[in-house]
This record gives sequence, structure tokens and C-alpha cells, in this order.
Amino acid sequence: MTIDELKQALQGKQFTAPVKLEPHAILQDVEQFLRIQFIEVDLWKKDITKCPAYLRLVKFYEVTR
Repeated sequence: MTIDELKQALQGKQFTAPVKLEPHAILQDVEQFLRIQFIEVDLWKKDITKCPAYLRLVKFYEVTR
């Protein structure tokens, strides 16, 4: 998925907290999580598929489908 596709799929939607990404990663503040991940993705200058924030966003998208 591209960043634009992720933004369209995730921004402006309501998600019920908590969201469990991994057994060790449970999100309590989903809006804050998404805001920070998109900021990090926008600042990333290398291959986007190696960006940790991008990988977290893709995982979040998969978990909340």
C-alpha cells in the first residue's frame, strides 16, 4: 500500500481502543498513534518499505480491517 492509500483508509475513521497490534503492543490512544506514525512516514527519506512507522501503519491497517 502507498502512504496515500493508508491515509485514505485510516484517517478520519473511528477505532475502538484498545487495538492490539502485537501481543506486546496494545494501543490505547489510536488517534495519537496514527498522527505520530504519519509524521514519521512524512519525514522518512529512504525506501518507505524499510520505515518502521510505515510497517506499523500497514500492520494497524491489517488488524483493523
